[in-house]
Amino acid sequence: MKKLVLLALSAVATAAMATGPTPASEITIRGNSAQIAVLSTTGVVNTANGSDSVAQQNLASNAGDVTISGNSLQIVAARGSYVGNTANADTMAQQNLSSNVGDVTVSGNSLQATLLHNSYVLNSATGRDASAVQNIASNNACFTCPTTGGGHGGGHGGH
Repeated sequence: MKKLVLLALSAVATAAMATGPTPASEITIRGNSAQIAVLSTTGVVNTANGSDSVAQQNLASNAGDVTISGNSLQIVAARGSYVGNTANADTMAQQNLSSNVGDVTVSGNSLQATLLHNSYVLNSATGRDASAVQNIASNNACFTCPTTGGGHGGGHGGH
């Protein structure tokens, strides 16, 4: 684990930052990108309450319209930690750990890893018309993932 963290930290030190002004909905990185979240005995909690609310949680993830003109490294390492994202009635929970979600283009190599030790990851939907979507070390072209209606008590999810 120490070697992985050192490798990830060296990648961060050499990662290029986004250059030039870009619209808020678009991210362009001209070079390499490293996103690393290291959690130790930590809780990360995100909850959507109230009608039509959305709880979107991204750890070491690209979401939306993102272009990386180099290599991409995305790592979430957790030890003794809890990462939770929940949606209640008429809400949506979307949780992304070391994932690309939406219109993401990487022109180089891509490494996505989620390493968990004695940790718990939860993404749940409870109540009528609740929706839960979870991506772990994955790619998903559905950025908004609308709810599909129906459902009583269990919600929808599993994209």
